[in-house]
Amino acid sequence: MILIIDGHSIAYRAYYKTPPLSNSKGFPTGVIHTFLNTVIKLQNRLKPEHIIVAFDSKGETERHRKLEKYKAERQPSPEDLIIQVEELKNILPLMGVPVYAIEGYEADDIIYMLSQIFEKNNVIVIITKDKDILQLVNNKLKIYDDQKEEFIDIEGVFKKFGVYPEQIPDYLALVGDASDNIPGVKGIGPKLASQLLNKYKTLDNIYSRLDEINSSIRSKLEVDKNIAYLSLDLTRLKKIDGLEFKNIRMDENELKKKLNELELYTVYNRLFQETYEIDKINGISKKDSLDIKNAFDILVFIDGCVYEIKNGCSKNADKININNFKYFYDFKNIYKQFKLYLEELYDLMIISWLNDPDSKGLAKSRDESIDSFIAKIIERFPIEVEELYKKGLYNVYNEIEKKIIYVLADMEQIGIKVDKVKLQEAAEEMREIRNSIEEEIVKYFGYSFNLNSPKQLSEALFQKLHIKPVKKTKTGLSTSEDSLKEIGILYIEHRELIEKILYYREVNKLLTTYTTKLIENIDETGRIHTEYKQMGTATGRLSSINPNLQNIPQKGELAKNIRAAFISEDNCYLVSFDYSQIELRVLAHLSADDNLINAFLNNLDIHDITARTIFNIEEGNNVPPANRRIAKAVNFGIIYGLSPYGLSKEIGVTQREAKLFIDKYFAKHPGVKKYLESIKEKAKKTGYTETITGRKRYIKDINSRNFSVKQRAERIAINAPLQGSAADIIKIAMLKATDYIKSENIKGHLVLQIHDELIFEVEKDIIYIFKEAVEKIMENVVKLRVPLKVNVGFAENLGELKA
Repeated sequence: MILIIDGHSIAYRAYYKTPPLSNSKGFPTGVIHTFLNTVIKLQNRLKPEHIIVAFDSKGETERHRKLEKYKAERQPSPEDLIIQVEELKNILPLMGVPVYAIEGYEADDIIYMLSQIFEKNNVIVIITKDKDILQLVNNKLKIYDDQKEEFIDIEGVFKKFGVYPEQIPDYLALVGDASDNIPGVKGIGPKLASQLLNKYKTLDNIYSRLDEINSSIRSKLEVDKNIAYLSLDLTRLKKIDGLEFKNIRMDENELKKKLNELELYTVYNRLFQETYEIDKINGISKKDSLDIKNAFDILVFIDGCVYEIKNGCSKNADKININNFKYFYDFKNIYKQFKLYLEELYDLMIISWLNDPDSKGLAKSRDESIDSFIAKIIERFPIEVEELYKKGLYNVYNEIEKKIIYVLADMEQIGIKVDKVKLQEAAEEMREIRNSIEEEIVKYFGYSFNLNSPKQLSEALFQKLHIKPVKKTKTGLSTSEDSLKEIGILYIEHRELIEKILYYREVNKLLTTYTTKLIENIDETGRIHTEYKQMGTATGRLSSINPNLQNIPQKGELAKNIRAAFISEDNCYLVSFDYSQIELRVLAHLSADDNLINAFLNNLDIHDITARTIFNIEEGNNVPPANRRIAKAVNFGIIYGLSPYGLSKEIGVTQREAKLFIDKYFAKHPGVKKYLESIKEKAKKTGYTETITGRKRYIKDINSRNFSVKQRAERIAINAPLQGSAADIIKIAMLKATDYIKSENIKGHLVLQIHDELIFEVEKDIIYIFKEAVEKIMENVVKLRVPLKVNVGFAENLGELKA
């Protein structure tokens, strides 16, 4: 069997899915580390006769010359990825793995030609995410998904796309390929394309028999005929003259030298079965192990690998009995691999963060080797655990943070289902809108330039139109959103242009930052799996990365189209439980302010009350929406410790007006003012603030002599107990809701956590029982002076859920 790997497919996945890693000289090695470990894993699992890696060429290809926008949506490769790919091209041949990268050709074309060389006498397996390669699948050639450990054969292609491998170019010619910016025929989606090809077999046959096709579909095909054939040409694989396979052998000495130079000791150990031991002072040593009094066993997860530490020595731990351990670093990723529940566990990553939340805990720096970091773990573990008890943080760790690890791990592995076609359609609509706006803007200026370049936009506005800039930055004249809005107010004649530029940016951000990224993260099961960071914030709130699903766009029709692509499985609903004004309710509890408490006890509109207070609006008179918006900003500004200056910038009034609003608020809520002052004073005396569960945040600059530094510290002191308590409440709710699901054997699971909101995927036949039970659980997780309120909704997609 011959294994051919699309190198960029593995490299990009490694870059975006694994943490950054570098050797002690600062050279990035994370991609190299993951790539080489993947090759070793594939060698051990599939046992191929040869492994070959193909990379795209650096420069333009024939496809770029035929279509100017070919792959134009893709962001330029990060510099630290490029240099690692170039290093891989040197390392892989030392392992006996031939590397092919041919100027003017893509990896797909190279894979095609290599498959032609081997196909007569060998079974060929290809690892790639590129749909173009599916056209090669036959009885002797399969695609292998190395993450799911599944092969895609002829029937697998048909099951996924509704066409056979040889029809893939025709299929892509009709539907296009958003990842490569191949246009296809506008208005023809996957379902229609497969129906046409099932009947007519090829694109040529479709066009030769247009008279048989429905008039509306025929019209689309006729309009985009040239585009369809251009797309077909782009998706067909190209022949490369003179390409030959040359077998090479491993150069063991040079390979060892290179791995040591890059400090890739895990790879070294896996290849040569030599275990390095840690010397705390001298770094890596084969002779001396670290001598620690009362040393204990630790299981560590770093950069995608598990290490077992016994008696101060570390070794790679592919197979281990996790029951024998209770000390860990990054237990969440260890649990995801071994799936064992432990009553007692100490996770240094979480503990060190709890002890000093602003530091985000003990973490490996980019220029630190794995072995020196393991030595640090061994040294810090007993110190951090002792500090956890001394600071009175054990209960927060044991009752909340330790338990939430399991919930987050399960959520990450379950993921949320996404309709890829809907996202692609949304992307296409945004692309058309963006291009249309761009044409209008270019027409206004009379020449073409890169709208995404602040420098070029600055030249167009301030030189071509002679607009006076409103703000300067270190890099030049500002074209930020705030600056553009101010220009739009000052220059009425250019207001429409400024609005178009801002709308262009909005649409472009929705397309590139959200839609395209989300499409790239959909796996073969049709789900997206985010990663939740427990240490993402100092207040205790969870954050989401790779991709960020806590930041799904909310406002506008285009954003709704993105949300509508997040869907439930068949016969299921997505169910949302969203805490209403939880931080304001926590403020009422902690401040014991009578007026604030009464408002919540009587279920009154808190923003309406504040609007009446600061604008002197009598009962019986309606509150104008604009006044209510300002009141809302005041309510939440109090939580974040906003000064009159900060509030004035937030709501667009003078500092004097902002101060008047704040003074009126405090006159109405004297208990709140007293509480906020007491919080600052306590922080100055003790050095920290606390949440309702005892979570602490240490305010280092609270006694600074620098006024602005001290003000910032005071704002943090005000916000930390409020946002931190809200974070505690939502985490406890997650724990209790998942306990309910397990204990009652409910057919559902938690799929998203978006700050104060939990979203579950639940079977339809139990929806009302589930809704009532979880609402009750969440409204009673803690007892405050005011009731907790949860807004509940359910639908088959997030667009309807958050309409």
